[in-house]
Amino acid sequence: MKSLSNFSKSIKIPSNSPIDDIIGGGIEKGIITQIYGPPTSGKTNISLQLAVNSAEMGKKVIYIDTEGGISIDRIRQIAKNDFDSFASNFIIFEPLSFSSQHKDLKIVDNWLKTNSDDVDLVIIDSIIALYRIVDNSKEVNQDLGKQMGLLSKISKKYNLAVLITNQIYSSFDVDGTNNSVVPAGGITLQYWSKNIIELSKTEIIGERIAKVIRHRIIPEGVNIKFQITSNGIE
Repeated sequence: MKSLSNFSKSIKIPSNSPIDDIIGGGIEKGIITQIYGPPTSGKTNISLQLAVNSAEMGKKVIYIDTEGGISIDRIRQIAKNDFDSFASNFIIFEPLSFSSQHKDLKIVDNWLKTNSDDVDLVIIDSIIALYRIVDNSKEVNQDLGKQMGLLSKISKKYNLAVLITNQIYSSFDVDGTNNSVVPAGGITLQYWSKNIIELSKTEIIGERIAKVIRHRIIPEGVNIKFQITSNGIE
């Protein structure tokens, strides 16, 4: 049980980038935030930026890398001279299968029972990568739902921010026209993600657009341009 005053004390984790302007100052604790977009649209860069910011504030970050793409050099680049002072705050998992991804989440849940005060952020980059390389069966879909349910429980029980990145595919009408970009994972990811941000590229090299698809207080469609640079997201 909580009083209303408890909800007003929720701290957001900033990305220290223009993206904060369209998500109320940062990603919220206590819920799942989803960021989706095409390859090289900035999903991992935003994830690393948020992870560095949280680690710099003295909090541990649980980073589940399902694509083998986490770059220590990129983290050093974003953190500049501060890397060595907080490198121990990164806890990294690298599951090789969708089932081991689920097992890692259970390990995280169990570990948080005694260490939650030290952690502010859990990231899965990406939630769907290992799911997409296995048979898209009913059992696998149910497992995805269980993983999202567990992440939701973790975010609420321990008052953590949970960030998942997601991939996309193109959806076409029956006649093959009017294709649109659709996040993978279907209704399962849509249901559990309370805040959703779509990333896209522009014709300008390095420039991206972040657009609000769902947010608890920000209107749908609000967007902002940003660039990926050697310093991170600007």
